[in-house]
Amino acid sequence: MSAALGLALALATLLQQAPGVAPPPVELPAPADPSDWRALWDSGRLESAVDLLEQQLAQHPDDVALRIECARRQMMVHRYAAALASAEPLGEVLRPLRGQALYLLGRHEEALDLLDPDDPVESLMRVDALEMLGRRDETWAALAQAERVRGADDPLLLALEGRLLAGAGKHEEAVAAFRHALEGDPFLPAARFGLGQSLLRLGRREEGLAVLAEHRRLAPLIDRLEGARRAVELGPFHADNHAQLGDVLRELGRLDEADACYSRAIDLATPASLVPVVLRRARLLAEDRHDVDGAVAQLEQGLERGGDVRLAVRAGDVLRDAGRPAEALPWYERALVLRPGDPAIVARAEAVRAAATEGTP
Repeated sequence: MSAALGLALALATLLQQAPGVAPPPVELPAPADPSDWRALWDSGRLESAVDLLEQQLAQHPDDVALRIECARRQMMVHRYAAALASAEPLGEVLRPLRGQALYLLGRHEEALDLLDPDDPVESLMRVDALEMLGRRDETWAALAQAERVRGADDPLLLALEGRLLAGAGKHEEAVAAFRHALEGDPFLPAARFGLGQSLLRLGRREEGLAVLAEHRRLAPLIDRLEGARRAVELGPFHADNHAQLGDVLRELGRLDEADACYSRAIDLATPASLVPVVLRRARLLAEDRHDVDGAVAQLEQGLERGGDVRLAVRAGDVLRDAGRPAEALPWYERALVLRPGDPAIVARAEAVRAAATEGTP
């Protein structure tokens, strides 16, 4: 992923998190009326809702309210070209949306006339667009304005500043900006890549290569993170989408966010999708947080909902691995009630029974 593309993706994500794009409630929605776009949207079928809006707009092109709604929802499902086409007939009414769509489509020259320098997100877009167009003097002025809007410690802004400094050959200053950006967001690929490149330019080869190696290690995870976030945006009521986002966040070491994703996935899970998510959250609790009791409690809650033998076995394994064989034994016995005579479970039960007996004074 290039540094510029990484920033554009980060800005697109930031735009999705702007006020007015609220996350859906945890409660599962009622079945949607396929003829009602809002019902489809509220049920989590976002793309189907936008499909319907587009059909209705084609039938009623002069309906201003419908056109505004359609353009806004198209932006929210990343249909930027379609959103721009819907918005253009309304001119100034949808000026901010048009500017954002043009920027995200890479049409930087056109976007600049529409992006608001006093808007927290659009001010960043202006800096990036001007730099991409090579308009350096204007870029520095836009950077100063963005600092006033967002604060000088904003990681995305610092990454942009580092890119500008590096482009001007000021690599010592660029290194400082990139490091500062990574302090605020350790997973910002544009900052890590820029840092590695500037270190190389300064002749600090070993350090620069190490930073770029870490960038290469993280880049696929960051790409997966963006894909998983987009899947959640487009399918907010699918438990597996939240679980997969949790998987990536866990790999990145962002345990609080991963745990929240797994918990939300458990709330949304159907009986068929419940067990894998419960097992994943229990693994995070046991292995990453060293919270054995919390992991067992989560497995027990899942067992009460689903009755799957794997959850009972896993609870026994967690307690066994924590050196608590006497507590593990009832879980294996419970598993044998669900799957009588299973040789693997019998072997586990016999092993912890022996271990518990050996440990008894």
